Amino acid sequence: MITIIGTGWQAGQLTLEAAEALRSGGRVLLHTERCGCAAWLDGQGIAWESLDALYETCEDFDEHAQAAAKAVLGAAEAGDVCYCVADIRDRTVPPIVQAAGENVRVIAGPPAEGPLLAILTGETRSVEASDWEDFHVTAREHCLIRELESRELACEVKLKLMEVYPEEADAWLLNGGEAPVKLPLYELDRADHYDHMTCALVRAEREITVLERYDFEHLNEIMRRLCGPGGCPWDRAQTHESLRTCMLEEAYEVIDAIDEGDTDHLYDELGDVLMQVAIHSELARRHGEFDITDVTTAICDKMISRHTHIFGGDQAVDAEQVLDLWTRNKMAERGQHSRREAMEDVTRALPATLRAVKVLKRSAEAGLKDGDAAALARRCAEKLSGLSGDADAEAWLGEVLMGVCGIARLLKLDPELALNSAVKRFIARFGEVEAEMTDKPGDLPLETLRNYWDLVKLC
Repeated sequence: MITIIGTGWQAGQLTLEAAEALRSGGRVLLHTERCGCAAWLDGQGIAWESLDALYETCEDFDEHAQAAAKAVLGAAEAGDVCYCVADIRDRTVPPIVQAAGENVRVIAGPPAEGPLLAILTGETRSVEASDWEDFHVTAREHCLIRELESRELACEVKLKLMEVYPEEADAWLLNGGEAPVKLPLYELDRADHYDHMTCALVRAEREITVLERYDFEHLNEIMRRLCGPGGCPWDRAQTHESLRTCMLEEAYEVIDAIDEGDTDHLYDELGDVLMQVAIHSELARRHGEFDITDVTTAICDKMISRHTHIFGGDQAVDAEQVLDLWTRNKMAERGQHSRREAMEDVTRALPATLRAVKVLKRSAEAGLKDGDAAALARRCAEKLSGLSGDADAEAWLGEVLMGVCGIARLLKLDPELALNSAVKRFIARFGEVEAEMTDKPGDLPLETLRNYWDLVKLC
């Protein structure tokens, strides 16, 4: 039998149940001798051993946890063991509990940050300082940090927490049996002493106007306030239909930011798109239709069900195979049995060129391929010269544009972006023509304008 005992840091923190277990005669192992329990055991004349030597042989805390667990489990093969840790949340405990099964007993002791708990009300997150790189904290919750054992570690933790909390957020530092000391968060690494018993608390900040950084739930909170009673008159008046244009505009502004190569502009515009998602979700929630969790659930379900090469048994070794698998999974989800159904499923709200490319891609997947880009370009040229007076000009132009979109697909280009780039070049060239002329363009003969245009084009 392995009895895991939470001893606390001070000798006087041992519970009666823990003391009785330690006197029971089994082998006593301490995770570290740097605790009050070691002195208590000496006073009781109880023999003990520590696992401190493992700190010298292990590369990191995770390796140490596994080595300590292995040592405890090995000792238990010869008889009963009492394994003492300052706090049962010690990372060596879970692997022992998992491996020992029914042959383990846990006696909880006082939490390391006990005095700090008296300061708190509301949701609290407890973390181990050495895990600072993986902290998932939010300013809406208090944060308790255990085993802040060095100034260097305190500095890393402080910087990580200041990504979430204001730098002047209320914090408390607790060293062993001393009284907690209140200080601003930015001074968390300026104390005189740190060791494995040092704990800290950062109080939650729920007033969003004083924060410097915000998470996804803050966005939802802001939208609930804007769309709720007494909120913003504009936001409260919106509907899914009234916001259609806004969503399109924000999406195109993201494209502009990508084309500019400006990352600051990009995250700003992505925020505008995310705001559209948030306001649609909040409007739907207020009308009992769906909420933001339905939105995130839908996309997570979709990512899992369509990436069956990651979350299932399918295989895909390159991007092309992934896209083929995505299409098959999507058709299966929607109960589509023909490629025509898949083509008709391409959203009609897309720009016509993008919709054409998607439809052509799905026809190619069904076996109707366009050949190479050069051959398709020759067929487009033939169509361009084939307009007659009695022809249906709209149908003729549509066929030509469809052919151009086919060329774009074969060249793996986005026709919408290509056309936008051409428009941008056209505007720039026209500006250069205008700068070269002394008269207004409308006052010059067409032939003169064309000469200016060709001159600028050559330059």
